[in-house]
Amino acid sequence: MNRLIIIMSLLFLVGTGWSDWQSIGPDGGNIMAIAIDAQNPSVLYAVPYEYPENPRVFKTTNGGMNWQQINRISDNYVMFLAVDEHQSNILYGLGRSNNLHRSTDFGINWTNVSLPGNGGEIEIDPLIPGKLYIPGSYNFQVALLISTDYGLNWTPSVLDTFRGSANCCAVGPIDTGTIYLGSAYSRLFRSTDGGSNWELQNTGISPNVSIQSLSINPVNSDMILAGTSGGMFRTTNAGESWSLVSTFNMVFEVEFSDAAANIAYAIGYQESAHFYVSTDSGITWTIPDSLFRLDKGAGLLTDPSNGAVVYINTMKGIFKTEDFGSLWQTAHNNIRIAKISTIVVSPWDNRRVYLEAYENGVFKSNSTGDTWTRCEDFLSCGNICGIGLGPATGTDVQYALEGSG
Repeated sequence: MNRLIIIMSLLFLVGTGWSDWQSIGPDGGNIMAIAIDAQNPSVLYAVPYEYPENPRVFKTTNGGMNWQQINRISDNYVMFLAVDEHQSNILYGLGRSNNLHRSTDFGINWTNVSLPGNGGEIEIDPLIPGKLYIPGSYNFQVALLISTDYGLNWTPSVLDTFRGSANCCAVGPIDTGTIYLGSAYSRLFRSTDGGSNWELQNTGISPNVSIQSLSINPVNSDMILAGTSGGMFRTTNAGESWSLVSTFNMVFEVEFSDAAANIAYAIGYQESAHFYVSTDSGITWTIPDSLFRLDKGAGLLTDPSNGAVVYINTMKGIFKTEDFGSLWQTAHNNIRIAKISTIVVSPWDNRRVYLEAYENGVFKSNSTGDTWTRCEDFLSCGNICGIGLGPATGTDVQYALEGSG
């Protein structure tokens, strides 16, 4: 009898086919990169981490309220995404090694461009259409890769006496011939001729820190913020001298708001990762919401038309604030990329389901998966391999097994 049931079940699955299955969530997951269309800020793109599969490309046209999959990129590790500021149909994605992915039809189809070196981010010239910059390395030396044809061809500008790789760059919003380049060992460089020649501009920056993020004030090109492994530094004289302005000891990302020059945002680390905001052009910094938990690898994206709007991409999904970081909401509806490591149904109420989404968290549904809520984070290693339930009055007692016990 049991064999007959199993056989009939298998025949049902074969007859049903995969086309009759649909994802019911939960939404969110490890989002590696997001990008915003400067010409239409309600349009955003997102690429998750889906190794070993090639990641899907998701698009929203309503500021993150809902997303839809539009295609995939043939690279299982896309770490940076950008929409061209001058032609919104052109998108760029940076993969591992020297792979640049390029789309000319709003992210639907992608072609690969081989770079002459390696890089980790893309800076788009705000004044010169088609001009792009990638900080990185060329022949194991610090370099800035430059394109003048929307990323089809690239030329390295090499800092001959410095070995290593550049982490970040920033282009002057008023004079794009002025470029700043950040690297390890407190090396921060400036070029005033579009990258042909470079000079070291790191007076006042603590020794042996890594320059990890740079941002230039949109109305005052002499004012620059440098996020480093030793804190936040600020200059008001185009890099001639710098001063430490943060109380947190590590900065992963910093960005001035293009819509409000006195506003700047950062992701920093002090005991844990936090979202920081400055309302005085980077002089002082506060944590507007101390309960908003971040991963160390979180990314930061500001809305170019509204200084109060910021997006954060994390291992748990995409989150959005519309009031300078005081309140946050999820912004990843219909991005369903979770790898489910374990799932259990309550024996006392078959509508109640618990699952663990890999590198995301434990979720609970009281509606057989129609809607999901995240349980309070309790994991120490990040993932669990089993969930057990015990009886209790009106609820379940949950037991979880993880690598740390």
